[in-house]
Amino acid sequence: MSAPIFISYSSKDQEIAETICQALEARGFNCWISCRDVRPGENFQEAIVHALRSAQVMLLVFTSNANNSEEIKKELVLAGRNRVTVVPVRVEDVVPNDAFSYEFATRQWIDLFKDWEREIEQLAAQLGHVLQAVKPSEGVATTATSLPSRRAVKRSSSNQLVIVGATLIAAVLVAGAVVYLKPWDTTSPAAAPSAMVTQAPTASSPPEPRPVAIVQHTAPSAVTPPTQAVDQPPATPSAPPAALASLPNPDEAAWQKATSAGTRAAFAGYLNDFSAGIHEQEAELRVADLILGASATGNSFDGTWQTTWTCPNVGQYPGYSYRFNGKIKDGAYHGLKGVKGEPSSMVLDGKVESDGTAAFFGEIIVGSSIVALGAARGTPSDYHALAKFAHTSGTGKRIEGRHCNLAFAKQ
Repeated sequence: MSAPIFISYSSKDQEIAETICQALEARGFNCWISCRDVRPGENFQEAIVHALRSAQVMLLVFTSNANNSEEIKKELVLAGRNRVTVVPVRVEDVVPNDAFSYEFATRQWIDLFKDWEREIEQLAAQLGHVLQAVKPSEGVATTATSLPSRRAVKRSSSNQLVIVGATLIAAVLVAGAVVYLKPWDTTSPAAAPSAMVTQAPTASSPPEPRPVAIVQHTAPSAVTPPTQAVDQPPATPSAPPAALASLPNPDEAAWQKATSAGTRAAFAGYLNDFSAGIHEQEAELRVADLILGASATGNSFDGTWQTTWTCPNVGQYPGYSYRFNGKIKDGAYHGLKGVKGEPSSMVLDGKVESDGTAAFFGEIIVGSSIVALGAARGTPSDYHALAKFAHTSGTGKRIEGRHCNLAFAKQ
């Protein structure tokens, strides 16, 4: 498999490379990225060489990791040999070292760490210009086969003039015939029956056309209640009775009832009745803590589960998606993406109950500030999540922070 755009990146920057790939493909570009397009059992290096030779553009995701990558240097050499245009994009404010400074001396890079939406559009426009450029050999062939001879052009122009002249003469004759044959209308528009109101005839005078008044219609005004004068302001509503004012807010009353009971069922009942209530997040955290603090009973869900973690765009920050495998054993879930404690890693632990209700506690180590709402690379981020499993699938959501979603598929 090959594509016009080859994405070159350090393996430590897979998260941001995939994000850029998704953003470009959403805009209609076809990309090749090794983490997705190298097939199982395929020689990794051979696949890269083949994809790079077939590409028109090498999109270099430049970071501090890429700045020290020997593999990317090799890919740059291959791109030069195969006359593949290199477009560098910086996702960190990093100055190229000596090896890359030479490569970038005549190239203009694009920064993607200031205003994502504007800069990804700029990148897409630049890639569009590069991909539209035609190689000289192709341009000559196209010109030779597509341009007609001068004689053919001249003959075609003469034929067109004859046809246009004949068409104009026919149009004039038809218009004259229509005017000549059309009966004269002696009735003025003002006297047309549909636009005239006549006055009843009298004995002394014959009926005459009555001028038609042109009235501009406007939207009717609101109907005024009969008991209220039009030129007076509406009556001020009376204050509610003291008994009604003293009644507790239903949301608060339900929350007080749930906290008094302190059970998972009570908090679940609050969430059921007030799905967007004042204490929604607090109730979800209480449910999660109660599940995580109890013994797991969902051993019927034991097995390997492909886990997908997806976060949407937030303002100028792009969304992203993780995919990794997790295992449920005796109702307890454990999943790991990347290397624990390293940037772009994710640890997820949880418990599943017999009815499929599950709670999780996880930690993400930021890999790129672009997709982490500005947080610095290496920053840890803890969170809770709730989910619901059923047979061979499950869905869930993050409780705190960005509203990210979880999806599970049993393998």
